[in-house]
This record gives sequence, structure tokens and C-alpha cells, in this order.
Amino acid sequence: MNFRQFAFNNVKRNSRAYSAYFLSSAFAVMIFFTYALFIYHPELAKSDLGEATKMGMKAASYVTFVFSFLFVLYSISAFLKIRNKEFGVLTILGAQRNQINKLVFLENILIGFGAIVTGILGGLLFSKIFLIYGSKVVEKELSLYLPLKAMGLTVASFAALYIVISFITLFFIRQKRALELLMGTSKPKTEPKAHILLVLLSVGLIGSAYYLLYKEFENIFWALGLGIIGTYFFFTQLSVYLMRLLKRSKSFFWKGTRMLWVSEMAYKIKDNARMFFMVTIVTAMASAGVGLVYSFDQDAKTRFKETPFAIEFNLFKEYKNWEGEMKKIDQELQGAGLKFDKVISKEVGLELGNKQYVTVIKESEYTQLAKVLGRKAPQKLKSNEAIFLASTQSKEPEKVKVGQKVSTYNLQIVGDIEKSINYASKLVVSDETYKQILADQVEKAEQAKEDDRPQESTSVYYHVPAWSNKDFPTSDSVQAKLSNKLQKMGQEQEDSFIDTRAGMYISFQQARSIFSFIGLFMAAVFSVASASFLYFKLYTDLNQDQRMYHMLSKVGLSTRDMKRTSTIQIAMLFFIPIIVAGVEAGIGLQILNKHMGAISVMDMVTPSIIGISGFFVVQVIYFFIVRAIYLRQVSKVMISTGK
Repeated sequence: MNFRQFAFNNVKRNSRAYSAYFLSSAFAVMIFFTYALFIYHPELAKSDLGEATKMGMKAASYVTFVFSFLFVLYSISAFLKIRNKEFGVLTILGAQRNQINKLVFLENILIGFGAIVTGILGGLLFSKIFLIYGSKVVEKELSLYLPLKAMGLTVASFAALYIVISFITLFFIRQKRALELLMGTSKPKTEPKAHILLVLLSVGLIGSAYYLLYKEFENIFWALGLGIIGTYFFFTQLSVYLMRLLKRSKSFFWKGTRMLWVSEMAYKIKDNARMFFMVTIVTAMASAGVGLVYSFDQDAKTRFKETPFAIEFNLFKEYKNWEGEMKKIDQELQGAGLKFDKVISKEVGLELGNKQYVTVIKESEYTQLAKVLGRKAPQKLKSNEAIFLASTQSKEPEKVKVGQKVSTYNLQIVGDIEKSINYASKLVVSDETYKQILADQVEKAEQAKEDDRPQESTSVYYHVPAWSNKDFPTSDSVQAKLSNKLQKMGQEQEDSFIDTRAGMYISFQQARSIFSFIGLFMAAVFSVASASFLYFKLYTDLNQDQRMYHMLSKVGLSTRDMKRTSTIQIAMLFFIPIIVAGVEAGIGLQILNKHMGAISVMDMVTPSIIGISGFFVVQVIYFFIVRAIYLRQVSKVMISTGK
């Protein structure tokens, strides 16, 4: 038997240990390959969503690749620890250090090659299903094709990954004496300790993260950084400290088998702290992401229903041919056989106070707008009176009340507070007051030497009776197609832009579909990998656990008690990260809601709960599978079989 055959037989002999690692690696390769298959699809470039989807898929591929690197590195390092005894035997039999290094290197390359081949074959097998789902996202038929570029990218990327990992793992095999290697993992572990300062730091960092997020939305990246560091110390320090408190509670600790599983969990939590940390962060961010994506979807629907005008042509300043651009919009609508009404409105910005800004419009122009929309005509306004039109996207209705005086002009709010004609809050004033406000703004700009910046903007509002804001358009409808065409026309001008109600809604829906499409497969990778982490860790501790339960069974521990104790420990390993992630995501979303205007807490939290519940259900399935395998192995060494 030559050295390569020896390496192959070694992998074959350790197939039970390598199975989870191999399958998870193959799954990661499959996901990466299917992303590449999608990115390089010839029909995708012809779709309107081509570039946006490609960017999203590329980002997801990078994340998958980085996560695969960390997963493989962690798995290999954990596996090598339990093979110290094997390496010790080989050393005694005369194996040189470079031969052991070569053995480990060949094993990694062998498993990596198998994972790449299996992953690509699996990707090809499920490519039709993937492309069918992808076709719905990009709304274009995506046929099967020979993905040579995708294959090449996948093979090159993961071959490089496994070669690099194989070299890195050589550093894990430290120069130890044969006796140390033979002892392997049988050496007694030191009791986990928590430093009180780091425990307090964990609480302080997590609390500071939420406080910063509560104060200002701009602090979100600081909050994320502090929250991630705080979560790391939560598992490495605070959780160990909490287990120590449980051990000190005699009424709790000295009851039934609690002494056994609490003592063991103190070690397992410390050993698995980094894995807990990774799973928690990924799950929390994924759950929060689901909540945000679907809350934006709800926001898009609300904005569509509460935006009365189908088209807005907005000018930062009146340029030479702006009326010609407006006529192009008219011609497009007439060409589609659509009747419409339009109102041209002049607007100027004004601060109400407390950094709250609105746009001011003339009473005469708002009367025209109200007539087109079928609203009640406003009352005749005095020079010191104003009507407030509240945006549905913010909480001004809670701040501005009828009878209240606003701005430096002491304008008194009169009449009923109605919804704005678009997403921005507006103030309706008399024509004379408008002229005064505009003159003052121009004078201030001149004094500040900003007279080149226009103080007055122009908006043209189009009302299309055939395009109701009660029914959501589909992407293939005339409304959606024409709206997208008009928005593209608006992008050709520097001093103006065109907003369309249907175009904005369709864009939100497409973005949600893309994020859901990407997120679904990313969640699958993280879910399988996290379960594999746990299985792999349990397997690495299996021999030690078998010895412990074998000795305990000699002094009367029954199989039933062993199963109860093991089940509690495995359940905590599987579900503690999910529970912590759920709490972190829930609190984070509730705080974010403070900054999200009209989006309700339930619009954000409910989708997040659904997302984390789905992850929880998958973990429950994994839990029962891993539990059954683990208990079957441990039961073999039990002497007392009491039920």
C-alpha cells in the first residue's frame, strides 16, 4: 500500500467524522455554483434587472465563499485535535513530521476534490428548479444552458480554497512529543473561567449598541460593531459566568441530573463560544434583514395607495427646454390613449422648527390640485394662516396640530390636517404669503452668497383616472411599462427627474424579490453549515463523552437519565444561538421602527418572526437527527440500561 492509498483509506475509515464536513462543503459548492450559473446566464444581461441581480448574486457568492473558508478552517482544526492520538501512534511507528503533514494535506485535497465534484453535480441536477424560480424574479424565461464559465469559476475558487486551507492546517499540527500526541483529548480540561470585567464589558457593549441605535439612525454601523463585539463576549464570558451562578445555586444544582448537565454545559459553551457567536450573528442579521425587506414591501404598498398622482415631473430649476420635456410626457400618455389632468405648481422650502422642513405651495395652486383629486376646496386663507398636508411616510401628524403656530412667520394651522399630495409634507399658504416667503428666501441666499442656487422649484402633477391607486399594477401592465419608460426619460436630464407611482412600486417589488431570492439560498447555506458545526463538534467530543457516561453508568446512571441529560445539552447547543439571535433582532427592529416613519412595528417584527421561526423549524429537524445519532453511539457504552 503506497502513501496515497493510505491517505484514501484514512479518509474512508473516518467517513463518519468527515461526512458532515464533506456534505456541508459540497452544499456550499453547490450554492456557489448555482449563483455562478445564474450570473453567467446569457439571457440575464438582456433583462432590466440584469445588472442589479448580478450584483446581488455576486455579493452572495462572496459571502458564501468567505463563510465556506471559515467553516472548512474551523472543521479541520477541530478534527485535527481529536486525531492527536492517531498522529502519536504514527510517530511511534516511525512516521516523520513531513509524512504526517503530507498525509493531512492529501486528505484535505481528496475531500475538497470530492466536495467540488459533488457540489457541481448537485448544482446541475437542481439547476432547472433554480432557473425556474430565478425566471420569476427577473420576469424573463431562463432556459438551461451549458454553464462552462460557472464550472470554471467554481472549480478555480474552491480548488484554491482547499489548497490554501491544506497549507494552513499544517500549522495546526504543532511539534509535540509522542506522549503528548498519544494522550490526545484525554487530558483533563481546566474549569472554564469568566473575567468579571469582560462580563460587565459584554453587557455594556450590547447596551451601548442599542442606545446608539435608539438615539440616531446614523449610528447604525457603530451599533452593529459594538453589538457584534458584545455578542462575542456574551458567549465567551457572560454565558460562562451565568453557568457558574447556576452551579452556586444549591437548590437548583443539587437536584436530579442537573449537576451533570450544568457542569458539562459550562465546558461546552466555552468550547463552542466562537461557533455560537457566528451562528447568532448570521441568524440575527438574516432575521432583521427579512423584517426590513418585508417592511419596505409594506411601505411600498402604503406609499402607492396614498400617492394620488400617477406621475410627477420635478424641476430643480426651470431650464431652457423643460416645457418640451413636459410635452413629451403628454405625448406618451396621449399615445397610450390615456386621459389625464395636470397641474403646474411652484414650491419653496421652509423650516417649521426643530429641524422639520416642508415645501410651501400657493393656495391658488392647491385649489387646482384639490379639484383634480376630488378633494374639498380649501377655505380662503389669511396672511397668517396655513393648511398642513402631512406626509404618510413620517410622524408629522403627531407634531403639528390645528391651532399651532409654526415657523418664524407664526403661521397658524387651520382647517383639517389632510394627507399630502406626495410623500413630502407641505404647507399651503395664501398667494401673498408665498411671495413674501420666496422673497425672504432669495434675500437670505444672496446674503449667504448662494444666489446661484434656485430657491423655488417647479413640479408638474399628472392625474390619470385610468390608473387607480387602489389596485397594484403588475410588471407587464401598460401602467408599469409606460411608467418605467417615463422614469428613464427623466434620467436623461440633470436638472429634473420624473417620479411615477407605478414605477416606484414595481422597483420595490423587484428589489424584494431579488433579496428574497438571494436570502433564501444564503439561509440554506448558513442553516446547513451551523448544523454541521454542531454535529462535527459533538462527534469530536464523542469518545470523551462515551468514556464519561460509561464510568457514570457503573455507579448507577441509567440510560434514561443519560438520554435526558444529553438531550438537554444538545438542545442548548442548537437553540441558544437562535434564541439570542431572535431577541437581538427583535429589539433591534423595534428600535429601528422609531426611525422608520409610518412603518408599524408589526410590519417589521412579524416577517422577522416568520423568518426566524423557519430557521428554528429547520434546526429542530437537525436537532432530532443529530440527537438520534449521538444517543445511539453513547447508548452502546452504557452498562446500566434502566429506562
